[in-house]
Amino acid sequence: MTGSYEFTLILDHTPTDVQLEALHTAGLDDSTLELGPRTAAVLHLRRVDDSLASAIISALGQVETAGLAVAGVRTENLVTLKTIAARTSRTYEGVRRLAQGERGPGDFPAPMSGDGYSLYSWTEVARWFAEHYGIPDTTTQDDRIIAAADHLVRARHLLGGDTGRLATLAS
Repeated sequence: MTGSYEFTLILDHTPTDVQLEALHTAGLDDSTLELGPRTAAVLHLRRVDDSLASAIISALGQVETAGLAVAGVRTENLVTLKTIAARTSRTYEGVRRLAQGERGPGDFPAPMSGDGYSLYSWTEVARWFAEHYGIPDTTTQDDRIIAAADHLVRARHLLGGDTGRLATLAS
């Protein structure tokens, strides 16, 4: 079923004038480039396609055809305990204790980051709160697709765009 999908691709660098022209030539006329002094260059897209995943994949191909690399797909999935507390109408301390296993049923989703400032997957946390506390999971299938696409694109970018190496790691 064809639909209209909105998403944002994070570029690995600010495009040159030649690359900007190449983006247009590659068919990315459904995108708006945003450049900021302290943020990465991003392409906002509104694309008509059969699915969100298909829209993201086709946009990635067009960006690469223009000679640029995509470093990620912008998502609101990575959240702090403070954000989790706000989204679930709980106190920070209460959520911190759930995450540490000091309260609640246990098995709180593990952080996606290492030591220090922990970041959690909102899609996993929302599902956990829905299962254990009956708080409605407000994430959508599109939210989950964008979060998954971001992880895959970042992994691919870390491997230098070599999907063969990613497939080798998976086997």
